[in-house]
Amino acid sequence: MAQDWNGADAGRLLTVLEQLLALDATELRTTLTRASQLLAEVLGADKVDVLLYGAASDSLVALGTSDTPMGRKQHRLGLHRLPLAEGGQTVEAYQTGRSYLMARVEDARGELKMITEDLGVKSSIGAPLIVDGERRGVVLVASGQPDRFTEQDLRFLELVSRWIGRVTYRAEQVERLTKRAAEEAFRRGVEESITVLTRRQQEVAGLLGRGYSNARIAAELVLVEGTVANHIEHILQRLGFENRTQVAVWAAERGLHQPAEGSDPAPA
Repeated sequence: MAQDWNGADAGRLLTVLEQLLALDATELRTTLTRASQLLAEVLGADKVDVLLYGAASDSLVALGTSDTPMGRKQHRLGLHRLPLAEGGQTVEAYQTGRSYLMARVEDARGELKMITEDLGVKSSIGAPLIVDGERRGVVLVASGQPDRFTEQDLRFLELVSRWIGRVTYRAEQVERLTKRAAEEAFRRGVEESITVLTRRQQEVAGLLGRGYSNARIAAELVLVEGTVANHIEHILQRLGFENRTQVAVWAAERGLHQPAEGSDPAPA
């Protein structure tokens, strides 16, 4: 699909960039999957991956893969993870920051046999993925046909990869903000749910969370057991629970079972 950088080709690039920027970057995997699918359609590829480095597995992990037969097969075979220790052209591109074009993958030195023999990749191009100024992965385009891609396709991929990096950054930022908002909402919910109980009821619930019996709670709070039983009954009513075990779990989840800062631990 060799083409000169003429008006038509520039129009193709502009269209791709516009569609990338129009992606709803609310969830990283979904965003990168859509970007991969878009690029596969434009380049006529059998598979496109957006791979990001995962420190936990020391691998490049395809967080986005085109919904194509080869893309689905890759995941079935477990080839969507490329351990850095196993090498290969894609890993080298990540480590060195150099793009690559393999017109005939089977002739390339150092390429993984499972890519050519199991997955059936015959030609591929890859470009480093830069996110917020940091090399984070690789955008990989593959075909089951040899000599499928050209130097111009590689130049096109390098340009598009920069924009995928921007989309990745945007999606990660949205995920962080969403997570932070969810954590804050949970924290507020916890605080509000605790205030449903009186201070004394919170103390009783906290001791239930520590596994105390009514007698031990009474001794700890200098109450009679009947008063403790009444408190527990009121706690059940206010929280809508049926038994003390549910109260104990609720209290432990909210940290009420922890001794107050600066207080002496209760005797065993």
